[in-house]
Amino acid sequence: MFLVTCEIMSTIIGALAGAIASSRVKMDMFGVLVCGTLVALGGGTVRDVLLDIPVYWTLPGGQIYLYAAISTSIVTFFIAQKYPPPLGIIRIADAIVLALFGMIGTEKSIMHGYSPLVAIIMGISTGAAGGLMRDVLTGNVPYVLRPGELYATAAMSGGVVYAIFNFLGMDSTVCFVAGFCVTLSVRLASIRWNWSLPSYIPFFHAEKEAPALSDSPPNEPRDES
Repeated sequence: MFLVTCEIMSTIIGALAGAIASSRVKMDMFGVLVCGTLVALGGGTVRDVLLDIPVYWTLPGGQIYLYAAISTSIVTFFIAQKYPPPLGIIRIADAIVLALFGMIGTEKSIMHGYSPLVAIIMGISTGAAGGLMRDVLTGNVPYVLRPGELYATAAMSGGVVYAIFNFLGMDSTVCFVAGFCVTLSVRLASIRWNWSLPSYIPFFHAEKEAPALSDSPPNEPRDES
């Protein structure tokens, strides 16, 4: 029941983030519906396909996730027109979805007998796939590929914590909550304080080659949506 509740919550928040992002680029109702539903269900679909198990929202009783995604997307489409959401809400919602879906993917993989390493990778895939689809559809560089964004790294950190706690024999709910908190904390901290992994640095810095090292201004503004 705990896992089902978390899945419904992540589906609603994911659809909300996808619908808001698509409404900001002036998509019509169908576009908002498609984008919101893909964000809400895309990560879990990718996970189940990779694990070679039935896709969760196609199972008997699984249509509740589809209904939640569709209804949230449609409601958001109308509300966002009258009450534009504040700047930055997508990143916060996306961080919550990343943490929830990441732990759901990790836990489901372990429940189906996969190794901790596979479970961590599936957690990253489940958490990041929906946001990646959203960014591609709305014409943005996916957060998971942007420099200066601890995105997949945050999901991996939470997955590692889940795997360690599970190895120590702790209850699955404790493992889930601990991994969720770590993922969310790392992701929000990276947004707040611009935490990032080391970026590419060329070995040679010939002055005559310096102008060719970059195709864009060094202080290009970041997308704060």
